[in-house]
Amino acid sequence: MKTLPLIFAVISALMPVITQKTGLSEKYGFKMKMLCVFMYLITGVVSAVPVCRVTAYSLLILGALVFGMLGDFFLEYKAKKLFPLGTAFFALGHIVYSYTFLCIGDYKALSHIKAVIVITVAVTVIILIFAKTKLKLQGKKNMLLVYAPVLVFAFACALVKGIIAVNESNLSLGMCMIFGGTLFFVSDIMIGIGKGGIKRPKILNNAVSYTYFPAQTLFALSIFFQ
Repeated sequence: MKTLPLIFAVISALMPVITQKTGLSEKYGFKMKMLCVFMYLITGVVSAVPVCRVTAYSLLILGALVFGMLGDFFLEYKAKKLFPLGTAFFALGHIVYSYTFLCIGDYKALSHIKAVIVITVAVTVIILIFAKTKLKLQGKKNMLLVYAPVLVFAFACALVKGIIAVNESNLSLGMCMIFGGTLFFVSDIMIGIGKGGIKRPKILNNAVSYTYFPAQTLFALSIFFQ
């Protein structure tokens, strides 16, 4: 039973590669993406079982995963019409992640809130300067101004919580937080670059999927190591 979360996590992290390399992603795009979403959500559920108790951390992470699932659904299904709704669900997911990493469970990032704030402000400023000078916002300026700080704050909370966990000898949880937060951040940056009119090199065509789904999987697996 205790190895089950790890098995599901490996399958979930590899699923985007498998569907892309086998051509299933190209043939059944929406269905394959939702299968990948289902895998990270199931990884979260399976990770909660060995904990043998209902915890606030487990419930909040599962809630954030559901918001991510809804975000994926609306971004993929009639993407142009429902893009703002999908973005809103992703933002809600980031808010739930931020609150959870900051205030819930062991190794609360709140204990190092100054570090969280410094990282958030510094990285947000860099993103906004880059967006203003390099990206074609095309009316999405207000959305970026709201979404960027939310994204970066979640990343900062995950990073600080992960460092605290590592320092407290919970290496597994720490790695889930640090790598999960970083991959999520990279994934959203890749989306922003694509939407902003910058053509990504061919080698990065699948960068969003290859970073996003492992990120969600690592956050799901963190339930097991809490």
